[in-house]
Amino acid sequence: MRNSVTKDYKSFSSVSKSRFRKMAKELGYEQLSGINYIKQRDGWFEGFSLQASSYGNDFFYINYGISVPNLWEPFDEEINLKNLGYSLSHRLHHNSGQGFPNGTKVQIEESVDLAIEKYMEQASPWFNKINGLTDITEMYFNSTDLEENKLGEHDSFLCLKAANYGLFLFKSGDLENSLVWLKEAGRLYSEEEYLEDYEIDQKNTINNVIKVIKSA
Repeated sequence: MRNSVTKDYKSFSSVSKSRFRKMAKELGYEQLSGINYIKQRDGWFEGFSLQASSYGNDFFYINYGISVPNLWEPFDEEINLKNLGYSLSHRLHHNSGQGFPNGTKVQIEESVDLAIEKYMEQASPWFNKINGLTDITEMYFNSTDLEENKLGEHDSFLCLKAANYGLFLFKSGDLENSLVWLKEAGRLYSEEEYLEDYEIDQKNTINNVIKVIKSA
């Protein structure tokens, strides 16, 4: 749907920053920017983010998810909060998936109250079921096409997911299974005829973690 109202603001991020402080305060989140909000848990973060719709539509989306810091930098102690991405995420459902109105400042203010209501109905119960990294690791595995009975037989397009899972296991302290899946990931990366620079970096990280596990 194209814009049906005339916007009375220029930047969605800027106008949202002051208005979504209410939601951040009520739900106990830290406001990183006008569109990103996080809450620290034990070894991970829960968060939500605002996503303006493309093509100039007069609505926006709210995504919520789980961030595990330094998954690919497992030996770094410093956490860059602004670089956190979601390992697992969902979108807050409202109005048959169209999103929350943001045609005007008043609509955004009204959307905040609606968003709080929907968030407590949908996102909060999902987050509250998570007890720690072990739960997140299992949830990640279940979100992929990886199968334990296909070790040594996975297709190479699953290399990143196998690596992620191995690193999740490493983060959660399951070194034995982490080694198994990181070796699987290393095999899959090695099957690729050509690797981009970032993929070479990923493969090097995998090998470094494998060395640490073997020396433990």
